[in-house]
Amino acid sequence: MNNKSIIISIFTLCILLLFGFMRWDYLESASSADFKYKYDRWTGQKWVEFYPPLAFSPNSMEFPLIYIDEINPNDINNYLAKQARSGEMVNKWIERTQFTDGYSGLLLLNIIVTVYSCFKIWMKKRNTR
Repeated sequence: MNNKSIIISIFTLCILLLFGFMRWDYLESASSADFKYKYDRWTGQKWVEFYPPLAFSPNSMEFPLIYIDEINPNDINNYLAKQARSGEMVNKWIERTQFTDGYSGLLLLNIIVTVYSCFKIWMKKRNTR
């Protein structure tokens, strides 16, 4: 029974890791070198990473694209102000965070079960000697 539970735990761990690696699809775009577009396969939402051209840090600003496919560097402030007032941007962030937290919880729970199952098998083998 213990061997079956560890095999199931490792199998589900592999599936969860595969889903995690396949979450984001980075899209090619010729609009600007300051933008990197990506698609969240879990939520079905397109996001953009904006790297300010004169910024002193490599940090980016990330936000969802709502009702548009690409954004122009000159339109960022107007777009962010409009979406922030409507509340849609916050809803997209909350949805993304809920999916990420759920995934992290499942992954952590699976790792704990796998380690516990391995520990039980190790203790059983150790006590039989």
